[in-house]
Amino acid sequence: MIVLSLKRYRKSLLALTGLILAGAIGAAFLWLTNSQEQAKADRSNAMQVTKSVVSNEPVAPVVSTDFFTEYRLERDKMRSERSDLLREAIKTAKNDEIRNKAQESVLKMVQEKQRESEMESLIKARGFSDALVFYRDSSVSAIVKAPSLSREEVIQVADVISRVSGVKPEEITISSKP
Repeated sequence: MIVLSLKRYRKSLLALTGLILAGAIGAAFLWLTNSQEQAKADRSNAMQVTKSVVSNEPVAPVVSTDFFTEYRLERDKMRSERSDLLREAIKTAKNDEIRNKAQESVLKMVQEKQRESEMESLIKARGFSDALVFYRDSSVSAIVKAPSLSREEVIQVADVISRVSGVKPEEITISSKP
């Protein structure tokens, strides 16, 4: 009974999942742009160590992923979950219209991923150590790994994005994150 009622609301569930995904990406991007200015440690408050500490116990290496790697993993995870939902919708679609819409969504998602990857690679080829690109229908946002960006660097990045995506420079947002 519950399975039958869920099937009846499949379109709504897919739309809701898409909205949640878009909201999560938007929230992450807002968080990024707001947290770019980070406070630096005040050395006057640092504690001075006068005694050396030696331990015979093995020390486990600290695994620290940077923001760019962590965000890429999260983005891929969300896309994978969305892709799974769409593939399930394709398999169980009751009519061709629903199946076609789900297939179009999968194709659009794959194309977005390819464009984002291509733009990120081209930005790195310009000498930046890393970059994240978020491609949407009529706008693109990019975060470049750099302490700051000069006007010329912003123009370079915008040019790469505009050429690959076809998006007008006015619709491109570029920021930096160290």
